[in-house]
Amino acid sequence: MKSKEELNVGELNYDFDNLVDRFDHGSSKWENAKRMKNILSDANLSGELFAVSTADMDFKMAPEIVEAIRETASRLVYGYTVPTKEYFDSVISWLSRRHDVEVDSNWIVLSPGVVAAIQYAISAFTNSGDGVIVQMPVYRPFHASVNALGRRLINNALLRDGNNYQIDFDDLELKASDSETKMLIFCNPHNPIGRVWTKDELEKVASICARHDVLVVSDEIHADIVFPPYKHASYCSLSPELFKNAIVCTSPSKSFNMCGLQISNIIVPNKKIRQHFAQQSHNSGFHSPNCFAATATIAAYNKAEKWFDQLLKYIHSNHELVKRFIETNIPQVDVFPLQGTYLQWLNFEAFGICGIDRERLFHDNGIFFESGYIFGEGGESFERLNLAYSKSFLNNLLKKLQKGISKKHF
Repeated sequence: MKSKEELNVGELNYDFDNLVDRFDHGSSKWENAKRMKNILSDANLSGELFAVSTADMDFKMAPEIVEAIRETASRLVYGYTVPTKEYFDSVISWLSRRHDVEVDSNWIVLSPGVVAAIQYAISAFTNSGDGVIVQMPVYRPFHASVNALGRRLINNALLRDGNNYQIDFDDLELKASDSETKMLIFCNPHNPIGRVWTKDELEKVASICARHDVLVVSDEIHADIVFPPYKHASYCSLSPELFKNAIVCTSPSKSFNMCGLQISNIIVPNKKIRQHFAQQSHNSGFHSPNCFAATATIAAYNKAEKWFDQLLKYIHSNHELVKRFIETNIPQVDVFPLQGTYLQWLNFEAFGICGIDRERLFHDNGIFFESGYIFGEGGESFERLNLAYSKSFLNNLLKKLQKGISKKHF
């Protein structure tokens, strides 16, 4: 892990300052912003739009990955694909190098995405009416999936002390002890609050769940995006006794901006759980990854590590840019610490306006955050800002935000 002093922008060999124009090219976040602009056509909405909601990047993909995809495309056959030994070796090597964990290739089950994997797990290991714990405010598909599949949503709400969050272990123990509670969906690093849970915290969670036979589905999709002095503690790093009670969801999609390629590596050491999970995945219609996703994953993990290291520096410097600007120009907004992810949690509580009214204010000014209320209880006063943009783009966004707030005379 690099020291804090080493984590600066410095000389970059890759271009993060010139974004890819994704407007009118089917990007979900830009299409949603365009749709809202049309709805708000009678409002005073002019100038540049800022779609900073959905967690994907507008940076150019690592050229090493692009070249690998081009090489695959040149073969002129895009048939059904199975993961090769080279594929599994690339995943295993990455986890070993970056996270100090050793996994067996037999433990890895492929999935089109982490959300799909969570839904497979809920379907496979719980029944209608069973309790599933989440820790709000948290990534919306967690609670949306529980509700959609007819399970009972249980909130082990995170405890907020100023701009820091902690897990309520007493409440977790109580809720896990209910015989009808079957699963915890755990987010590490946590989206949207940016916490990286410590090894001690992870072991407490794991011990509670193991004690009460609650299966843990650990979403570690942002595991690579962690900033010094913090270090990601993977569920895979726990003792075999605790690890065997888990399904660990990993993916190159956030780290290498591959969300649209739809591939995830789900690590399940317990053979019985793994077989049941894989059968549910198969029953749901997923049989093989697309050929470009497999190629891109190998290239990402084997060839694009330098690109990723420079991305981390750039994202962290973007967090510092946002923090400095807001503290100087909009001090009423509380910028939460960013330990991991490229998602900045911003508290607008001081303005005293509800999430939907605040959302309308931002939309009127062409700004499209991910509104905090969608993350559930505890997120109502917040907005989530995607940091994966150029500095000039973020500067323009912040100036627009300052101007929009000033007009309202808060």
